[in-house]
Amino acid sequence: MRARFAAKVIPVLFVLVLCGSRLPAQQPSNCIHIFFCLFDQEAAANDPSAIRKYSRDVVDLILPNAWTYGRSPSGRMESFENEFLGEKFAAQLAERLAQAEMSSRTGNRKMIAVSEVAGAFNDLMKAVGAPPSVRTDEKALQSFREHAAAIKAFPALFSADRNGKNCRPGEAVFLIGLLIMNNGVVYEKNLDLDLELMHPETQRHEGWMTAVLVSNFQAPDSQRLISSYPADHGRRAGFAIFNHVAGALGF
Repeated sequence: MRARFAAKVIPVLFVLVLCGSRLPAQQPSNCIHIFFCLFDQEAAANDPSAIRKYSRDVVDLILPNAWTYGRSPSGRMESFENEFLGEKFAAQLAERLAQAEMSSRTGNRKMIAVSEVAGAFNDLMKAVGAPPSVRTDEKALQSFREHAAAIKAFPALFSADRNGKNCRPGEAVFLIGLLIMNNGVVYEKNLDLDLELMHPETQRHEGWMTAVLVSNFQAPDSQRLISSYPADHGRRAGFAIFNHVAGALGF
């Protein structure tokens, strides 16, 4: 399953949970339908081809894509994904990220500070005209990363327990993707939910849980603003804002 499908087509789940103690998470052998688990498995891979796939899926979280409707060759009305900035740019950006990720794993480049991740996202939101409320800061991002470490989940994807207030390049871009998906907010409860989906048998509920499924998913304002930016300002301007994000993160 492509990352863009996971990020932009799947429904949103809102969960209120009162639960007992957690056991350390062990990844299932295949978690393709669980968002954080899927990316954690990709982040854990070490061979260059797997790192390139992880990097491309992470890049797909931040680039503007939209669904349009048209007739298929058979004459039926169907939806088609339209990449506003094109496959060539997406592939180039993903390769740059992959090279940075591989260099960070061998210690040949410095980590990316969480404050730099927040700054890159805030610059992107300013560029596309998002309201001031759609912003983040180092404290919110670091709290989210530390929560992942505390519940012992997704250790390849989030590295606060090893790297403190620094991230690997893939983790940094993944955080920006989460912020885009959620209007500048990262929800710790979403980590809890995916851990619950991975291992429901390890959870002891002492209260109650309510899950509300929103079947008609609508992209949040930040996604719509990013998607409309190239159409309003031209693809060259779209290239520029995402090259700026990459530059702010050092790749």
